[in-house]
Formats: sequence, structure tokens, C-alpha cells
Amino acid sequence: MLSNLEKWESAQNKASKSGSILEADMIGTANSKNYKEAAYATLYPERCGLDNLGTDERFEKILKIREDAQAEFQDIQSFNKKFVPLDKAMALVEKCQVGNPENPSRFFAHELYQAVKDRFVSDKYILKFFSATGGTHLDVSHGIDCYFKLYDKESGKELTRATIDLTQNSKKDRTRADVLIYISDDDYEKLDGSKNNDRFDPEFLKKVIAEETEKITDAMVENFQRNKK
Repeated sequence: MLSNLEKWESAQNKASKSGSILEADMIGTANSKNYKEAAYATLYPERCGLDNLGTDERFEKILKIREDAQAEFQDIQSFNKKFVPLDKAMALVEKCQVGNPENPSRFFAHELYQAVKDRFVSDKYILKFFSATGGTHLDVSHGIDCYFKLYDKESGKELTRATIDLTQNSKKDRTRADVLIYISDDDYEKLDGSKNNDRFDPEFLKKVIAEETEKITDAMVENFQRNKK
């Protein structure tokens, strides 16, 4: 389950309680502080140069960049004012992951990862899972909460991907992501396999994972075929 610190940070980011807690608990978050600094350096490279600076000047410049980055993105909605293209937004997210993309720590993300990985069983491939929640450009501007990428193990080349939008809104039927995953408040409890959760339903989890895995792998195959054309 989400720690008190992570819940506090979610509230500080001014995200809606239900959405942010659900996403962070189910799939994890990007490192908000590191993300803001990386995004700032990407958007304003001319302000972030450290070449030809002495030790003291370099240290002061780094502190200034950190302060400016936090000020620039103190409100999540300010991300919408600075559009970042999809691939660049993904690259920023991947720089600021918490944990191992090949071994997600959140229970639901881990179960989903293992199921998708089993569909691509081969020594030739590497599957990675990335969370974009926590107020990233990918989340705010592109509507993507998390995604899978499949790589060629030998060359490291990305072969395909599947983007995911996680929602508690039962009326939401459209998304810019490849896959929309709806999880109600009641289902959220049943899918939580963490310690001391009496409402956890392993059979229900198995059913949901199977359904979502099918959609995700279909999207990955479709995207692979589209990119080959």
C-alpha cells in the first residue's frame, strides 16, 4: 500500500485524491523532484549549461536550476503550458523512474508485468514497464499513466509499445492511450494483494489481469505491425 509520505506528496502535487492515490498505489509514480529538474533542463537547455564554471559557481548554478525547476512546475497544470512531444515526454519519464522497470514494485503493476511478459517469452526480448503518474507531461498533456515497451535484447532497439490510461470514471469511454483500464472503488480493494487486506480477491485479480493483458498485447502487436509499414 501507499506510504503516508507518498500520499502526502500526491496531495502536494494537487492531483485529485481518488485518481492520484489509485494510480500511485496500483502502478507507482515517477520521481516528481527529479522529473521537474529533467523537464526544466529539456525545455530550457540554454539556462542549464554548466560548462566553464568553477566549483563554487557550478554548485550555485545547480541550486538555482533546482529552484527554478520547482518554481516552473509548482502547479501540475503548468505542464500544459509547455508542450513536450510524445517521444520526448516518454524519455523524460524513463529518466525518472522509481525502481526497476523490469521488476515493478507495486503489486498490481507487478502482476500485470509478469502476465504480459509471459506472452512474449523469449530470450530475444526485454519487456519494461514505466509509470508516468505524479504530474509528468506524459500524464497531464498526453493522458498516459503508464506504458510497456518491448526491446530487442541484442540491439536494445525498441520494437513496440502499449500505452495505458488508468481511470475510476465509469463514464469514460475514450482515451488517447492504447488501452483504457477502468477500476472502480470496490474493485480497487479486491485487486489489492498487499498485506492485511481482507477484501483481496485473488480470483478476481486473475480475471482482470487476463483481460487487461489481452488488450495490452493486442495493442503491442498492432503497434509493431503499424511501425513496420
